[in-house]
Amino acid sequence: MKPKHLLFLLLLAALPARAAIDPFYQSLLRDGQAAYDRKDYANAARVLRLACFGMLDEPRQLADCLARLALAQDRVNDVEGFRETFQRLVEIEERFKAYSQADLAPELRAALEQRIAARVPAATLAGAPAFRSTLPVKPEASATVKAPPQKPQPQKKETGKPEARGSAPAAGKPAAPPAGTPVSGNNTAAPVKTAASPPGPQPPPPAAAAPAPADPAAAKPLTDAERGKLDQARRLLAERRTSRELREAYQLAREVADVHPELKDAQHLAAEGAYRISRWSDAATYFRRGGDPGDNEPERLFYLAVALFETGDKAGAAAALKRSLPNLKRTPYVDSYAKKILE
Repeated sequence: MKPKHLLFLLLLAALPARAAIDPFYQSLLRDGQAAYDRKDYANAARVLRLACFGMLDEPRQLADCLARLALAQDRVNDVEGFRETFQRLVEIEERFKAYSQADLAPELRAALEQRIAARVPAATLAGAPAFRSTLPVKPEASATVKAPPQKPQPQKKETGKPEARGSAPAAGKPAAPPAGTPVSGNNTAAPVKTAASPPGPQPPPPAAAAPAPADPAAAKPLTDAERGKLDQARRLLAERRTSRELREAYQLAREVADVHPELKDAQHLAAEGAYRISRWSDAATYFRRGGDPGDNEPERLFYLAVALFETGDKAGAAAALKRSLPNLKRTPYVDSYAKKILE
């Protein structure tokens, strides 16, 4: 045998073997698609799940199978199954570029990405490069959100010093009530709302919130390592990240939040991290422990609304959602939850 032939054979032997897909699983894929075409979506989801199992060694064909499975799960309103299938697509994309390089039919890819935009949080999509195209286009910043009109404060009571006839308070600066005047339910003038008591309905009080220490000095101080964990969690949640990095952010935040139940910021970071990876029960728990995010954080109010809705507290979800919507950017995902929560 010539040396060059021997070298060619050695090179072939060194290449990894690609296992062909068993005809049985190919048949399942066809059966699942046929069931989908005749609108038997429950059976399609069951058969396609089995078909995908036989394509684990062929990432690009697995991406095609998972896309069809996700659409079948969407049709039967299996939201949890749909998101799990989406996470599998994200994972094989991160490892093999399987979704972006798969030979998916254009109509299949378009239908899937439309449903992903409606079913998956925008924050999660931002961390998956292959699916960022499903995010809505940001409108150009043309106008700022106008502050709600303030109610006029009660006029200052006369103190014995007469004002000049015809005089009036300066425009835009209503007179404040005198110091020490109590505000009670019998007052005829409405009390002025402050940032500490935002307008609108409030979510119900936490059912299992961890009590904060009565004396702030008794709270356990943060260590440098804990501060580092919170800073890292903030960085991960503030940027476009992969699903693995989002799980890391949640783990870092919860490690501090569990040790310091009195720290609102730590609880809210843990809640946001849990929301970003669809751990609704954990998100609701940390939001309850940390307290209301406040009207100046509409995104976290929306996260709270979704977490409460997914854990069965529809009334609390509606209260939080109504407060978040005026200052929240509308996306198909936001609108889909608004329809479900407020119906």
